Amino acid sequence: MDWRDGFFRELVEHSEDIHIVADKGLIIRYVSSSVAKILGIEPVSLMGRNIREFIQREKFENLTTHLREGTGKFTHEFMLPGADAQMVYFDVSASQLLDRQEFTGVIFKLNDITEKKLREDQLIRSNRQLDQVIYKTTHDLKAPVMSALGLVKIAEMVPDGEKDQYIGMIKKSLLRLDSFIEEMNDFYRNEKLAVQREKVSIEQLLLEEWDNLKNLYPDNAVDVFWDIHEDCEWHSDRLRVKTVVTNILSNAIKYMDLQKQNRFIKIAARVTEEFCDISFEDNGIGIDPLYQEKIFDLFFRATDRSQGTGLGLFIVKDTLERLGGEVKVVSNQGQGTTFHVRIPNQIHQSVEIG
Repeated sequence: MDWRDGFFRELVEHSEDIHIVADKGLIIRYVSSSVAKILGIEPVSLMGRNIREFIQREKFENLTTHLREGTGKFTHEFMLPGADAQMVYFDVSASQLLDRQEFTGVIFKLNDITEKKLREDQLIRSNRQLDQVIYKTTHDLKAPVMSALGLVKIAEMVPDGEKDQYIGMIKKSLLRLDSFIEEMNDFYRNEKLAVQREKVSIEQLLLEEWDNLKNLYPDNAVDVFWDIHEDCEWHSDRLRVKTVVTNILSNAIKYMDLQKQNRFIKIAARVTEEFCDISFEDNGIGIDPLYQEKIFDLFFRATDRSQGTGLGLFIVKDTLERLGGEVKVVSNQGQGTTFHVRIPNQIHQSVEIG
């Protein structure tokens, strides 16, 4: 069948794949219009060019020989910059174009497999992270469990007047264990659950989380200052926003500077049509400049005061990325830390956004 045949054109022009026809010298003679949509290249600009200028030369150096030897097809994976400047992955197949059994050219079919590749990469990343989390968490969970069991044995043997002291120590170990479990729940939910859209009152959410956290750390007295402005409705995933708020606020409490008398946390939030901006400022111990680029890494701990799994800030960043948001940190060691969080307002989007 002649490649100029109208039926062939009709078939390929309605395909989501890119079709290219080249002569036996691999000079491009036809390109489907889908190349403009996928790669942002006008078909006419490719006409008369060697296919090796379009697809990496080294991948197809022996293509002509390969096809002329009668093996029929040639397949390969490669990538090209797309119309939006992001890389597009293709599974490309090349087939002989014959006229009375004589080799006259090649038909290329470029199948966009970007979504598949991204899913594969995400699966590999998730599995790798899961392996790390399981190993690390099972190791870290042993410490508070063994500590609590040891304290129970001691408490059983001491006089009644001393038992309260050990009960308090056991409580701390169990709270640490509870913190580990909650971090694991956050990690699991963030990995597995689709992002939801619902109306969220950031003021109510912040107040609720502060009430929960201040009861967990009753000995760490701190003044809290609020500055919240909800200029319009805000829609996001409440569970994930709660995860972000909880992790950042609990860090502000855990890493307060106990040498300072006037300890404070300043919480500010503003909701607009586009974003919800939240800042958490404290005058705690701050973060060493050497570690500020690493605090969002999996299992990273910036101080020996850290007793968690090292998942908290990793979960914050990962959660915000799933919400289309971002987080920035400004910190001076010995003076304090400020986290700036920005989350898009999904008010105009569909019920489920991910």
